[in-house]
Amino acid sequence: MMRNTCNLTINGRTVQARIGETLVDAGLGASVVIPHDCCSGQCETCRVSVVSGAVDDQGTAEAGTVLACQALVTGPAAIAFEEVPAARKVAGVVKEIVPLGGDVIEVVVALDAPLPHRPGQYASVKFAGFPARDYSPAPRLDGSRKDDELAFHISRLPGGLVSTQLGATIRAGHRVQVRGPFGSAFLRDGDGPLILVAGGTGFAPIWSIALAARREQRHRDMIVICGVRDPSYLYMRPALEWLIEDGATQVIATSETGAIAPLRAGRPTNYLPLLGPEDTVHVAGAQGLVDAVRSKARQAGVRCYADPFLPAAQSLSLIDRVMQMLRAPAAAPAEPAAAHATAGGLGRYLRRQPAVERSAAPREATERRARR
Repeated sequence: MMRNTCNLTINGRTVQARIGETLVDAGLGASVVIPHDCCSGQCETCRVSVVSGAVDDQGTAEAGTVLACQALVTGPAAIAFEEVPAARKVAGVVKEIVPLGGDVIEVVVALDAPLPHRPGQYASVKFAGFPARDYSPAPRLDGSRKDDELAFHISRLPGGLVSTQLGATIRAGHRVQVRGPFGSAFLRDGDGPLILVAGGTGFAPIWSIALAARREQRHRDMIVICGVRDPSYLYMRPALEWLIEDGATQVIATSETGAIAPLRAGRPTNYLPLLGPEDTVHVAGAQGLVDAVRSKARQAGVRCYADPFLPAAQSLSLIDRVMQMLRAPAAAPAEPAAAHATAGGLGRYLRRQPAVERSAAPREATERRARR
């Protein structure tokens, strides 16, 4: 008679698992929490390595890893994952909303208690009265941060149910609940060069990773490539200046339109260095950019941690718009003037050349989440 249970070893701890249940459920049944969030195979928070044995990967297998929320127990196996801070809920209030450039604002939330997280992870943020959205905490653009605060870079998108209300209905003092951290595209220990690529507000997790690496892993070379739609969206210039002054190997800023030297014309993918097996790539931003960088990393056999920003599948109905008008009589704060590059700052961006081409077997980890 066939057994319906088997041994499953999770980070060295052996538990009894039922054949056919997901790895996440098997862990929870034995009070072992595998980090997870969406449980739909989108966010990739639950990606784990299969150390021995086999599981039914349900189409999620990638370089010896599977998504634990989808993969099913089929027999004895051992899996492992990197320990991250446990997800928790923390209450807080909006402390300030600051226009940064283009349609991007910085929303600072004062927390009732710290929310530990790894650089590059994200959190689910729920402003009272509105649906939750996923945002990446980032240090202030001058490199400062406080344990009892989280700062988010958010684009006000046309039709955005939440983003259009930031600075209008949602103002300083508005109650917030933050849940997290989530995500697997965080900074790991290592020795090889870091290639950090951002598009738009994808700069938030990339800035978090870059700053942590400069403070904790100074032995690593670092190339930062940041792309914007046009020069008025170059809100991250103070952070790029900080990285230059701190000695980052190479910092490149690109603009799709209206680029004037020292900004480079085009997209970040036009300026990727030749990649090799000792490199580690992090990319965050729009799906198209992430897919393009991920593809190049695959071809070069480079480990790539990808964080695509997906718009929330939610549009405003007529009732939504009427409710917004009733709730938000005041206009949002005015945007600042366009951010113009100066020769004294961005002019120093392309200072050093990338390493020579190398190759190896591909490895990567990705996460997908909706933001708006």
